[in-house]
Parts: sequence; C-alpha cells; structure tokens
Amino acid sequence: MELDQLGFKLRERLGNDLPGNSAHIKLLPHHRLIAEPESIRDDAVPSAVLIMLYAKEKEIYFSAIKRTEYDGVHSGQISLPGGRLESFDEGHEAAAIRETSEEIGIETKNLELLGVLSKLYISRSNFIVHPFVAIHHGKPMLVPDPVEVEEIIEIPLKLLLGEGNITEKTLKFKDGFSIIAPGFQVNEHFIWGATAMILMEFSELLLSLD
Repeated sequence: MELDQLGFKLRERLGNDLPGNSAHIKLLPHHRLIAEPESIRDDAVPSAVLIMLYAKEKEIYFSAIKRTEYDGVHSGQISLPGGRLESFDEGHEAAAIRETSEEIGIETKNLELLGVLSKLYISRSNFIVHPFVAIHHGKPMLVPDPVEVEEIIEIPLKLLLGEGNITEKTLKFKDGFSIIAPGFQVNEHFIWGATAMILMEFSELLLSLD
C-alpha cells in the first residue's frame, strides 16, 4: 500500500472506535497484570508522542528513539519521539509535533496529522500520553538531539506486523529489580512498556484496515 493511501485509510479509521485498553493490556509487563488497576493521579503530567510514517526505499517506515542515559525512570529506553505539554503549546497535537522536531530534527511543514490513538497513563513517570499518528511527505532528514537522543531507530512498518515479532524478556534494572515484559523485537532492539503498548494498538488498527 502506498503511503498516501495508507494515510487516507488511517485518518478514517482513527475517527472511529479504537481498541484502547484491550490492545494495551496485551503488552503489559507481567507484574502489572497481577497488581491493582492504577488510578490516574490528579497531578499527572500531560504529554504527547508521534508515530511518524514516511516512505523510504519503496517501504513505509516510522522512527523510534533510544534515549540517552540520565537520572530518570526512562533512561536508555526506546520510545517514540515526544514529551511533555508545555504552557506555550496549543494542545497535545502541537506538543507532539514540536517534541518530534526537537528530538529527531524533522521539518514540521512536511507533516500531515491523521489522528490520535487512545491515551495511556505511565505510573512510573506520572505521564499521561496522547499518541498521535502522522505522515511525513518526502523522505525526512533525521538529526538526533545530542542531549536527549542516543540513536534514531528507523523501523519498517512491516516488522511491526510480522509473525513472531512479539516476545518476552526478563529485564534487570540497576537497583536489582527485575521484571518479565512482553514487547516487540525489532532487529537488535527490544521495545517494551508504554511504547510497546501504544504500538500494539497501532498494529491492531493497521490490521483492521480494508
């Protein structure tokens, strides 16, 4: 399917009912499955991320990022470009576009927003994330922010939908804590947690297209 055709179908599909929690829960880390449901705190930080689709070498791709190491809960993790909603942003959509431009250097004038997926609460960082979907017209020039981004990971969309791409890993953290988490294995990268949950909903949407 060509990028413009996919964009047209996704725009229409994103305007209808979304899988939401039924998709998210499929990639929820195991320790969260047996815990009490988490309530969204009153002081949750509004934020937004972007799934940016673009054509490259006759395939459709999207970009994820590997965050730099820092003193925070998402240090070194793979995520979608994005960040918190600032006071000067005109809504979540503007935050998603601005943060993506800052983190991977794309030209915002080439973006066409298609819609938004279901919001997702991340209790560890107290962020409530709004995931947007857009297409980028023309091949983007990707330039990582040296402060926040260690690596830009370009992912063929077909890898998100391929058989056997979902697996489980035991993840060990610096404090000795370990968890078993399902996620997407994309070449040498393992995508888990909130990012995997967002991509799970997106993959179900793609599979539902005519």
